[in-house]
Amino acid sequence: MSRFKTRCVALLAGLCAALSLTGPATAAPAPTAGLVLRSDTAINARLHELVFTTQHLDAPTFVRVLLPQGYSPARRYPVLMLLEGCCNAAPQARDWTDPAKGNAEAIVGGAQVILVMPDSGKGGFYSDWYNNGHGGNPRWESYHIGQLLPWVDAHYSTVPGRRGHAIAGFSMGGFGAMSYAARHPDRFVSAASFSGALDSNDPKAITTDEMLAGLDNPVPGSLWGPRSTQEARWRAHNPWDLAANLRGMHLALYTGNGNPGPFNKTFDATEGNSVHPQSVSMHNRLNALGIAHEWHDYGGGSHTWSYWRRDLSQYLPGMMATFARPPALPDPFAFTAAEPRFDAYGYQVTVNRTGPAFATLSGVTRNGFTLNATTSATVATATRYRAGAPYQVTVTTPRGTRIQTLHATRGGRLTIPITLGAFTTHQPDIDAVLGQRPETATITIAEHI
Repeated sequence: MSRFKTRCVALLAGLCAALSLTGPATAAPAPTAGLVLRSDTAINARLHELVFTTQHLDAPTFVRVLLPQGYSPARRYPVLMLLEGCCNAAPQARDWTDPAKGNAEAIVGGAQVILVMPDSGKGGFYSDWYNNGHGGNPRWESYHIGQLLPWVDAHYSTVPGRRGHAIAGFSMGGFGAMSYAARHPDRFVSAASFSGALDSNDPKAITTDEMLAGLDNPVPGSLWGPRSTQEARWRAHNPWDLAANLRGMHLALYTGNGNPGPFNKTFDATEGNSVHPQSVSMHNRLNALGIAHEWHDYGGGSHTWSYWRRDLSQYLPGMMATFARPPALPDPFAFTAAEPRFDAYGYQVTVNRTGPAFATLSGVTRNGFTLNATTSATVATATRYRAGAPYQVTVTTPRGTRIQTLHATRGGRLTIPITLGAFTTHQPDIDAVLGQRPETATITIAEHI
């Protein structure tokens, strides 16, 4: 472990461009060269506590890393990012390995997986904060997804890519697990929620989320902005709204109903009146979309560590089985996001607007795709075409059909401009903001013979 000396970790610009966030799954404005490891303390032979500084947070932040028994750089290990719920004082990274709380080291036992347990703020909600239009810190998503996970992959012997990464968490961390997985489906092969807050469209959730975010910043609108004017921004992070992006993953949802159970003798209102309805809503949404998932509505149970420890122990076998035989990438795939720039599975989309509105890539194969959006866009494909070769690209929209010849770049990409309806951010109709009245472009791609 001597290589974990304090130093600035400069990550590869190309990788960071795919992962750092102004939008989901996605768009990166600049390489993340600001992650600095300040200390690495060995708690025991397997457990290390790391302290980082990053330009995305205003204070040093903790991460605990639990290595598997017999860890050796000679082999590769999958990674489980394990997320924290709300309200606990920093460093939250310690809670999952606290024997009185998560007890993760004992639960994981001999499973050959690396656990990564980061800080998340008392009410950080695993998001880059809007701060009433000013942006800035905290930028939890840019840090966790754009910096921390690539750093882990660079400094430990991990299984690369989607097939080697899973994510899970409880309460706010259940939200984080499902939101990150839905916004970055090309990064995770498995995701689980333990008593997660999975649907912010629930009126009770709106008040709760704003109140919990206030633990980190009491100024209203700091997290995603006022719901009344920034609903699209809220829904751009909401697992329920992004559920279709989860297709092709191993998914597990765990929830109690708040009634007395094996570890609680009285009704728990947080579990029964808040997260349980949201979990049920997410379960129903996945069912409606035909997305397979494990559903563990175990009846009596409270919003406490006793149940989350049990959830983790029950989730592990399915997760490890998924790592052993990872599902193939969805083909064709579909991906929905509301940010002006986003990417997924190597496709990069730039929509010609500044405000949020949903756009969807669907039916994506080598032979083409469909873009559903409220305004014109440019789509750069994944690197799946013959370098320098000419391709006939046909774009069909409500305005007609345009046929053009495009040449693949040296890297094998095609960059395709698509003209759709004009979008205005001046008092936009809410249906347009939420992507309810988009136009559809159908793109076919064929190589010239």
